[in-house]
Amino acid sequence: MKNTSYNPFNDKTLHLTENKTETSSLEDRAPFNDVIKHVDIVSGFQVPKRIDHFPKWYKNPQRIFATISVLVFASFMIYQVIRIITAIASGK
Repeated sequence: MKNTSYNPFNDKTLHLTENKTETSSLEDRAPFNDVIKHVDIVSGFQVPKRIDHFPKWYKNPQRIFATISVLVFASFMIYQVIRIITAIASGK
């Protein structure tokens, strides 16, 4: 390394990679059947992606369960805050 301005990043003998133009990966990956084209799983049945994709009989119990879960979590957090405040107030 006689040259003090030697930069290994500019040395072409160290980097033998080929410069390729960037192409869109979506164009390169063409679907091979309609299942993948429509973003369904390969086994052939549709997977629900949003709540409105679920059947009607499944939507309401799922919403009720989610609401109950949130209410139980919120009540537990409020209970813990009240316990902490009463412990501080009583001097424990």
